[in-house]
Amino acid sequence: MSTVRDLLAVLLLIAATVLASLWLPAVWLQSHVVDRSGFLEITQPLADDPAFQRTLTDGAVETILSDENMPEWISDPLTPIAQEQAARATDTEVYTTVWDAAMIELHGALFSPGTSELEVDLAPVIDALLTGVEDQVPLLDVPRPDSAAVTIATIPDVPLLTHATILDPWAQRAGPIALGLAVLALLIARRRRGMLMTAGLGTMIAGLATWALAQRITDLVPDRVDQAAFLGPIVQAFEQRFTGDVTPQGVILLGVGALVAATGLVLIGLRRHG
Repeated sequence: MSTVRDLLAVLLLIAATVLASLWLPAVWLQSHVVDRSGFLEITQPLADDPAFQRTLTDGAVETILSDENMPEWISDPLTPIAQEQAARATDTEVYTTVWDAAMIELHGALFSPGTSELEVDLAPVIDALLTGVEDQVPLLDVPRPDSAAVTIATIPDVPLLTHATILDPWAQRAGPIALGLAVLALLIARRRRGMLMTAGLGTMIAGLATWALAQRITDLVPDRVDQAAFLGPIVQAFEQRFTGDVTPQGVILLGVGALVAATGLVLIGLRRHG
């Protein structure tokens, strides 16, 4: 009977170790990727990146110049002026609003099954841009494009994110459940001191797995996502944030496990010398 109890306790600790290994990465994914506000918190600073700015402003200038209502005689002299005004538009609240709208669309596209086109309405940027042009050349009245929706990127299918929403409700619960399983294992085990040491070793394994995942996250992201135009640099920003946030958490979990294992080992030693 005691053998059965110890075997059940070991199985509970194995389950606890697995849940503890998934806990911190799952919580981070839920808080910073699945949750839209957390997603926007990471993407908002990217609005200041010159490469992303050019993607939107170049799209705005191209939309203006390719519009069928634009007279051919004005397109050539308008180009340098429009490009100059586009660069200035990136410092305005209008650009920030369009960027945030683009990131909201991107967040939705990442969690949609299959490949999707990321379309952004550049009308506010175009209007601000042309207003600046008209202020610089008072007699010039530039027609606004009928449509300002521009496709700036193709978002590949990311099944991991699509399925992440299913596990989302369990992310925060994984840690408490793992702790509950570990406590239950200690209660039913016959050799509790040895099981305490085993629980510490399991926690160390979970911490090491968390740390390793944080260090190797770039290897787990497919190249078609990590190297995709427009999307790739955004994904890389998330990878860097994940590594920075989760690495110390894994080290802390590893330290807690070592402390628990050491406590169990000391208790075993005291019993043998008692």
